[in-house]
Amino acid sequence: MLKERVCLAPVNFKNLYFLQNITRSVVYGFKVPKNEAEKVRKKLVKSGLLDDEWYIEARDDYIIFPLKKKIDGAEEFDLKPRTKKISPYRKVIRMVGKDLASFVPKKWEKIGDVILLPNFNSPNDEKIAEAFAKVLKAKTVVRYKGVQGEFRTPIIEVLYGNDTETVHIENGIKYMLDVSKLMFSSGNIDERIRMGTIDMKNETVVDMFAGIGYFSLPIAIYAGAKKVYACEKNPVAFYYLLKNISLNRVKNIIPLFGDNRKTVPLGVADRVVLGYIDTHPFLELGFKVLKPQGGWLHYHDTFTTEEIRNNAPSSIVKECAFKLGFLVEDISTRIIKSYAPHIWHAVVDVKVIRKSSQKIK
Repeated sequence: MLKERVCLAPVNFKNLYFLQNITRSVVYGFKVPKNEAEKVRKKLVKSGLLDDEWYIEARDDYIIFPLKKKIDGAEEFDLKPRTKKISPYRKVIRMVGKDLASFVPKKWEKIGDVILLPNFNSPNDEKIAEAFAKVLKAKTVVRYKGVQGEFRTPIIEVLYGNDTETVHIENGIKYMLDVSKLMFSSGNIDERIRMGTIDMKNETVVDMFAGIGYFSLPIAIYAGAKKVYACEKNPVAFYYLLKNISLNRVKNIIPLFGDNRKTVPLGVADRVVLGYIDTHPFLELGFKVLKPQGGWLHYHDTFTTEEIRNNAPSSIVKECAFKLGFLVEDISTRIIKSYAPHIWHAVVDVKVIRKSSQKIK
């Protein structure tokens, strides 16, 4: 009968060394030969005896494990205490004092050197904001209250500093933006990185909702695309799209300003990205942007938990593809993040080919 095994990484003895001229304390420890160290370590961890308040040290051909209490065979050793890392949240707590401690937000988002705090209220919001700025080394701290309008313009209040324009570096790509005018969702980072890992060598790609280059940039820089049409109708976002193309020295992005229903090139793409939400009204147009023989389409939208369970995203895409004379060759749905309670931001990756008997319209 097969037994389940759990493999643990061996101790890296090269990193276990004795440091001179530092504060040390005498504690109980267990000294074992290096060739027996991993076996002993596992036993000490399992029994709860290994004391993580102190560093494990290598001396000559032996390893010394710090112990929580004296056991048979234990000796006294002078060992170096571990430096405990203090979280940014705890540092802010210490800085603002006990009177404001209960008001300090536990979550925040750092975009470049600007911090977005949730819509909290305290007796001294500015002091809390200043503490966040000092701890996280930010120039500006704002209170984020939501978004408004078609372009999802952020509603913010500046609590510390005054400059809301910043450059956010992600996956080696520079994104310049003004957080008071544009959204930048850290929750989409995995999808932005993924788009850069897909092999798009020699492809023509159309990004129908380019924004500041969220997907266009990783596609152009990392995925090997020959040409990327980046469509955007928000004048502020388009301004920063141009800035980011220049900032990253990208040569293969063609920016197109205006409503994509008027500016998008039809029948040219090997791949189409609908990287926004509420994009269902644009799905049919997305298929028409593909080359007549077909290609890949990445359709983003929000769906309820029930819709996800019932494969509604795939069904929606298949129905539209069939209507336009395509056959689905490959299709899958990925959850990107939670958008709201029981609502998910998801992307459908679909590859379609033209029906052999279907006339191209």
